[in-house]
Amino acid sequence: MPESDQLAERFRANHAVLVAARDRLQAAVDGGTASDDQRKRLDTVKELLTPVTVSDVDAEGNVVEVQRPRQFLKVDPEGQGRAVEVLGDLQAAKNIAVLVPGMGNSLDTFRGQSDRGDLIKQEAGPGTAVVVWLDYDSPQGLVQAASKDAAIEAGPRLAEFLNEVDELKAEDADVSLVAHSYGTEVAAQAVMAGARPKRLVMTGSPGIAKYVDEAADFVQPPTRLYTERAPGDYVSYTEWHGPDPANFSDAIRMATSDPRVGDDPVSVHWHNEYYRPNSESLRNIGRVVRGDLMSITTTNTSRSAETKLLLGTSWGGPLNAVAGAASKVYDGVVALTKPSKESAGAAAGQTASGRSNGAGRGSEGRQR
Repeated sequence: MPESDQLAERFRANHAVLVAARDRLQAAVDGGTASDDQRKRLDTVKELLTPVTVSDVDAEGNVVEVQRPRQFLKVDPEGQGRAVEVLGDLQAAKNIAVLVPGMGNSLDTFRGQSDRGDLIKQEAGPGTAVVVWLDYDSPQGLVQAASKDAAIEAGPRLAEFLNEVDELKAEDADVSLVAHSYGTEVAAQAVMAGARPKRLVMTGSPGIAKYVDEAADFVQPPTRLYTERAPGDYVSYTEWHGPDPANFSDAIRMATSDPRVGDDPVSVHWHNEYYRPNSESLRNIGRVVRGDLMSITTTNTSRSAETKLLLGTSWGGPLNAVAGAASKVYDGVVALTKPSKESAGAAAGQTASGRSNGAGRGSEGRQR
């Protein structure tokens, strides 16, 4: 079967998964047995099944709007939920961006990430396709996000997916990996697992690892690292998982506000504004994706300058110091409570030989 037919078949198969989930959830609602979570998931599934309006060219060369089903390479409507959506023509695109969301995401929040992917697609311009990749269990709160476990588990799977994209795309198409917040750690794990996107963009990163303090520590050619840190981004300031990539001397730190104007009409601050329409932050991401690298604007502002208050004080530095101390305490507690290789091996041996302590596989799963 040609690759184009295989891709279309995958889209149809995942559409069928959503239809089946909708029918099952609707039956529970109609029967009065649905929980609040099931009712919410039904609304989500219905939204994912709603066709999108896209521009196309008819036989006479006129630009027209048409309705098309959404294109999912993967969808899992169970539990927290996962989805991988293609925006545009993956096989014909000249430029491809793979977007990796951060913490607090699930199938029920996927529409927001899909909208973010569409903004990148529009900014990068014609010939661009975007894949929104939420094929991992995004941490659902600060406690979960304090751990690197989800990123370590997801990274190799993302690397495998990027290899799949290489097989589907046009031979001369460039792939950029764009990640936000905790998603930057997932992206870093993918690169360390062998993924080789042309360009890697990290926005609002909490750090990669304690030993990673330059791009060369984890990025191998031909991949080039581009970073963004907006003024007031408390997540980046904490450097919870390691040094902020925006400070790496061998990375290209892009501006989030236009340095050529005195008062940027679309300001970008804090942690969640990197993809605001018409912002310099989004413009720079679009430039990276389409390969317009000479037009990128850069900055080298410091935490202190970005968070300067009255009387010459700044809250960026103190936050970094406090978070650094808390991170060391957290790492110490994890080290003390994490079983050694010897004890883990012994426990595995007891389970294999039938001398279980009675916890059972399901109990172990709840404790992770």
